[in-house]
Amino acid sequence: MLQVRKNYGGAGAVTAAFDLNIYWSVRERDEKKSGELLVAPGNRFKVTLGREVFVSDGRTYWQYNERNKQVIVRNFSDIDPTTLPSQMLSSFLSNRKFMEKGRSGETVELEWKGGSGERFDDGYTSITAVIEETGGVIRTLALTDKNDNVHTYTFKRTAFDRPPKDDVFRFTAPRGVEVMDMREGDASN
Repeated sequence: MLQVRKNYGGAGAVTAAFDLNIYWSVRERDEKKSGELLVAPGNRFKVTLGREVFVSDGRTYWQYNERNKQVIVRNFSDIDPTTLPSQMLSSFLSNRKFMEKGRSGETVELEWKGGSGERFDDGYTSITAVIEETGGVIRTLALTDKNDNVHTYTFKRTAFDRPPKDDVFRFTAPRGVEVMDMREGDASN
């Protein structure tokens, strides 16, 4: 667990390609997507998920939907931080007490269940992670929310580097795309 915290602890950047399976409990169906994730210190991130892109430079948040040809721009402080990729990893790394659920080859499966006296306000009731023991790399991360929806990330490749240049964490709308700037008093993006 120490190597995992060191790898994902926020001192450098984490880049990963992943498959995401979302089980929607109310609809009793699965939704599958693939994406790429770049997370850096200071709530900076860029996530490509299918035909959507989510970008933050720590002050401004852009959400681009290619299908709708629309970009929504918000102040970072106005969005729910529990839904962010930077929070997803830090949620795993927080002070939760994980129990070992099993081992298989070079991996260990860890699990945290809510209700054990620990209070976290990120909405998760359980988290399961499959980790490469020697390298401290998360292979699978399953997050169950209070509505019993399960978001399972399967990481295909992960790299730990220095944060890239700041322009990676800014978004410029393509031509012909509607920009909805939700920031008060600031029309720039």
